[in-house]
Parts: sequence; C-alpha cells; structure tokens
Amino acid sequence: MNVPSAPPRKSPLFPCSRRAFLAFLAFATILASTFSPTAAVPQASTIVTLAKIREAWVQDLRTKQLEPLLKFYAPDAVFLQPNGERITGSAALRTLFQTIMATFNSDLTLHSQNLETSGDLAYDSGDFQENLTTISTGAKITSKGSYIIIFKRQPDRSWQIVQHVWTGTAPPGT
Repeated sequence: MNVPSAPPRKSPLFPCSRRAFLAFLAFATILASTFSPTAAVPQASTIVTLAKIREAWVQDLRTKQLEPLLKFYAPDAVFLQPNGERITGSAALRTLFQTIMATFNSDLTLHSQNLETSGDLAYDSGDFQENLTTISTGAKITSKGSYIIIFKRQPDRSWQIVQHVWTGTAPPGT
C-alpha cells in the first residue's frame, strides 16, 4: 500500500527549517562572542600599555636617555618634523635625538586626545607643549602644537613607533 507521505509540519515556534535555525544559532553565538565585554579587556590592556610607552618616551627625552628612547622606534620608523622634513630609519633618528639632547633641555608635556587600537595598529593623537632651554645660552623657547604617534605590534607582541608626527609652528630660533 502506497500512502503518500505528508510534508513535515513546521513548528509554530520555529517557522523556518531546522538547518536554517541551527545556522542562525551558530552565527548568533559567534556574533555574541565578538561583542562580549571580555573582548574589550585586551584592548583596554593595550591602551594602558601604549599610554605607558608614551609617558616613558617623554621621560626619556627629558632625562636624555638616548638608547631607551630609540628602542621605542621600529628600525624603519619615520619622524615627520613640523617643517615637513621626513627623517627615516634608526641612524637618522639617532642623529636627530642626539642633536636635540645636546642642544636643549626639554620640558615636554603631551596631552593625549585619542588613543585607539585596531588589530596590530594603534595611534595616539593629541596636543603638546614644550619648554626648551638652550644649553649653550640658557635661552628659553616655548612651542606648542599637535602630535600623532602610530604604533605597530611587532612579531614578539611588543609595540613600536612606526610613524611620529609633530605639527605646529616651529619656535623662533630653531
């Protein structure tokens, strides 16, 4: 006896097929883990780390610690000065900071406005004020402007500066 079978009835609770429901459930699970509060913890930790790097960089400049300061930069890092000059690479950065440290005493303050990360890149953008004292004459120079530091996570999971930009008007006499 051949009795035609009736198509399976859909549940009133789940008007779609079981396969579609399982696909939706898997997608929702993945999406939920992306937006969970615990996903923000690594980013918060990274932001704290980058803020500490910024502060250590400022302290090393103030106290004329050349080698520790240079370790914050990637070997091919670029430093863009307010006049647009592009200084690229470890050797050029060494010369730049040696000259600065031999010429001036710096009292630099950075005020971060935005510090954000995305994957292996991060940036810190803000304003600066710097009081320089010329070592040879004692002359005081005040400058202010904006900065941006772009960091890149290295293969060893540390962060290094890959781009560093100062903007603003160069102080008189520099």
